[in-house]
Amino acid sequence: MRKKRRLKIHTWILLAILVVILSCFLFNIVKKDDIKSNNSSIQKNDKIELSEYMKSIDDVTLYSFENGEYNKIGMVSKDVVLHLDTSGNNYYKVLNLNNNYYVKNINLINSEKIADDDRYKKYIIFNENINSTDVTKLYDENDNLVYTINESMSLPIIVKDDNQYGVEFGDRLLYIKSTDDVTITINNNTDLTNSSGVGILNYHFFYDDANTEEANNCNEEICISKSQFEKELNFLEDNNILTIKSKELEMYIDGKIQLPKSVYITIDDGGRNEVGLKMLSERKQYATVFLITSWYDPATYYNSPYIELHSHGNDLHSPGVCPGGQGGAIKCVEKSKLLEDLRISREKLNGSTVFAYPFYEYNDYSIEILKEAGFTMAFVGEGTKSDNLVHIGMNKFKLPRFVMVNYTKISDLDNYLSKIKG
Repeated sequence: MRKKRRLKIHTWILLAILVVILSCFLFNIVKKDDIKSNNSSIQKNDKIELSEYMKSIDDVTLYSFENGEYNKIGMVSKDVVLHLDTSGNNYYKVLNLNNNYYVKNINLINSEKIADDDRYKKYIIFNENINSTDVTKLYDENDNLVYTINESMSLPIIVKDDNQYGVEFGDRLLYIKSTDDVTITINNNTDLTNSSGVGILNYHFFYDDANTEEANNCNEEICISKSQFEKELNFLEDNNILTIKSKELEMYIDGKIQLPKSVYITIDDGGRNEVGLKMLSERKQYATVFLITSWYDPATYYNSPYIELHSHGNDLHSPGVCPGGQGGAIKCVEKSKLLEDLRISREKLNGSTVFAYPFYEYNDYSIEILKEAGFTMAFVGEGTKSDNLVHIGMNKFKLPRFVMVNYTKISDLDNYLSKIKG
């Protein structure tokens, strides 16, 4: 009886072992078929979808080609789009890099060309180079490592930013950190010189002079007709005057970039200006609107990549609040109330740090409040300087502007901007 029970147990154990062996054998066959099928699919897709722009899905080794051999020279970080010559079989030449660099057809996926911001090409490069030794690491504007090149480089400096230098590499503006093993040397990169100042134009309202109703409703001297504004924009374009962004103006003042002859166009308040904003956008000219955020909602305001929105206060544009002038509130209202107003304005404007004083009025108290509220730059009216230009190193909380009115002539604009040397 015991022998029969033992025999039955042994039989079940043997059957179980056979089942396991058979399952493993069948699993391996299926797995090999799947891998073969997947590889065929990948190869097929590579042949069909291969394009001149491909993105790294992981770190990708960078190779140089010397003496008939490919040698490891560095690394391309994840999520970088490369412009490639895909006619090769295993190695693709990286066309957007200056030297003879290649990558293998691994860890790459099909991509479309990314429209990198080539704004830096408008700047005047410094007559200085940054020189790396042995290893060159290049980062993007968000401090992400893009390329690691295991060789020394000497590159012209385009931007002198905080703790880093902007250079052109791979058809884009990238940064080398000053904390790396680098030196700075004088180099004759250009004969162009930095402009001696930047013109700041101040507008308020625009109207279409072909529209009688608009013309009748905008009869103040700060109302600019479409035909007048068109002449002024034509003048800027005909004289190759660059319209710049807020960040560029601030970097110019701080000596971080060099500019050709440039203007920064500002428009106060936010009302009756769609005519002007549309003209600027169509011409791809940059401007800033200083918005009263309790009157106009930034979320639904005129949207254009060429129009920046910055602060004119949330509810500070009421006259007669403080003594003197038009009585701008920024001059005397209790600190806590001002800080709360400015906090709301900045919050609505996605953290703007640029301000224009309502009624052009300010004092030392105003500047103190703005700094505490997180602002870094503020604009007055005509200012006190004879040339009304913004210069390197100027107090960024007292920036003067050239106020445009309906009797401003092209000759007036020309006289103002002719003071810029460079």
